[in-house]
Amino acid sequence: MLVCHIVPVPGGEHCDFCTVRPIVRLYDCTNFEVKGRAVFPKARSRGVWAACRKCAEFVEAERWSALAERALRKFVQRHTVPRHEVPVMWSQFTELVRLFSEHRIKDS
Repeated sequence: MLVCHIVPVPGGEHCDFCTVRPIVRLYDCTNFEVKGRAVFPKARSRGVWAACRKCAEFVEAERWSALAERALRKFVQRHTVPRHEVPVMWSQFTELVRLFSEHRIKDS
């Protein structure tokens, strides 16, 4: 089974959801785990997710399914993913986006 662990990459200079450039928005987020792995170094209680224009639009509109779909589509375009693994990856992307949405620190 393919396990996708997409997390923010420090200094990655690309969208942490779909890997497109340029970054137009940063989102503060408390740390959380995906498949038992912290998305930020464990010593940190929070970190930042970068988003491109389109992904930022989805975040702002809280269109989580559309965000997960875009991230998955871009991932599949860049990597060799067997067709039968796409449903598994969809589950992983939707879970990651759900966790992000729950841990995002909204602007005051």
